[in-house]
Amino acid sequence: MAKQAQKVVETLGLIAQVQAEYQAIVEEVRGYCQKARELRQQVDELKRSGSTDPNVATEVRKLLEQADYYNHLADQKDGHPRLEILRRIDSLVREASGLRETVQHNENVLARQQMEPEETEREAVLMVKRAKEQIQETEQLLESQ
Repeated sequence: MAKQAQKVVETLGLIAQVQAEYQAIVEEVRGYCQKARELRQQVDELKRSGSTDPNVATEVRKLLEQADYYNHLADQKDGHPRLEILRRIDSLVREASGLRETVQHNENVLARQQMEPEETEREAVLMVKRAKEQIQETEQLLESQ
């Protein structure tokens, strides 16, 4: 029983760890998206300036490439790793739930088993009492004959 309780604690720890990993990925994706958004805003500002300088056009192209790169990183992180962690969280939650049910069942069985000796002892005391009463009745019958 203690092993199962320990297993529940370990599983809950794993769930917390995986959720932290998931949150880190979400924050990383947000960071990439924010960086891409900022780069696109810079592109918009450069375009609004109306400059015809070739260096500005080159800078716009570089900024757009960087924004695309950050979007690509966000898509990569948002895809497989995130889904895998969500699957792990789901699996661990199911495992923890099953373990909690097993621990609860075992606690109920243990409580019943602890009550059974008390009930058996009471029954034994009653049986001894009845046996003594029968012995007394038998002795009284023998004395009266």
